[in-house]
Amino acid sequence: MNNNQILRQRSITGIFFGIGVIALLLSGKVGAITLACFIAGFSCYEYVRMIFPKNKKKLISSLILVGTIIVAMLKPAPGTTLSVSLAFISCLGMLLGIINLFFPFINHKKYHWFISIFYFGLPLGLFISYIYYTEHYSPILWLGVIGTIWMSDSFAYLIGSRIGKRKLLERISPKKTWEGFLGAGLISLLLAWIYGKFLFVSALGINNSKLIKPEEFWLVIASLSWIMGTLGDLVESSVKRTFNVKDSGKLLPGHGGVLDRFDSFIYILPFVLFFLLIL
Repeated sequence: MNNNQILRQRSITGIFFGIGVIALLLSGKVGAITLACFIAGFSCYEYVRMIFPKNKKKLISSLILVGTIIVAMLKPAPGTTLSVSLAFISCLGMLLGIINLFFPFINHKKYHWFISIFYFGLPLGLFISYIYYTEHYSPILWLGVIGTIWMSDSFAYLIGSRIGKRKLLERISPKKTWEGFLGAGLISLLLAWIYGKFLFVSALGINNSKLIKPEEFWLVIASLSWIMGTLGDLVESSVKRTFNVKDSGKLLPGHGGVLDRFDSFIYILPFVLFFLLIL
């Protein structure tokens, strides 16, 4: 398959998959929870299959574990001490993954169950809990979160492929460059300020908030999407390199698996949720 065919395949898949994600988020709480369950189930399946390609027992046990964690996370309502504490613990778990990029100490085969809890079950369980208990569900908020991730990723690729020279973390992701990373950040923050100032001012009713202005809110979201999203992508890439896997799966032609598409979203979820809960 030549480059034009690959680009066409990626574009077609991206359009239809993007429409599906947007439709689910716009459809309301049920759609958002369905999307979260889809991401959790397939991501965990792909992760465990990467490290245990022939061991179905451990695969099934991990999926059951993730399902249990997601159900358990329906319990604590947003705003409670428990929900804030769990979000904070989930943030710490993600930070351990970042530390592991530079000082490897996590044995994925030995602690796959631990990673299933803290990388899939806890963040997405908290997301489901937040959606389920929130009185006024805001699709604009979550469309904005996913939009800033995809926007940052796209600008990083476009800028990096044209002017990128200095590698960001070559041993893990040879194509990522500092130029692409910094350029994507600057553009993403600028656009976030613009649509916080003029477009998505009422996503959470924060236009009347005394704590934070809409443009400041979206600058925080864009910063998390840019920095933590990039690191989350690097964490998944490091796992794939460890087990000599190119893509986490084949569900999305031209893009790989669900984990390949949502690794950044999963990674920033605890930080976004913690930010929302303390507001």
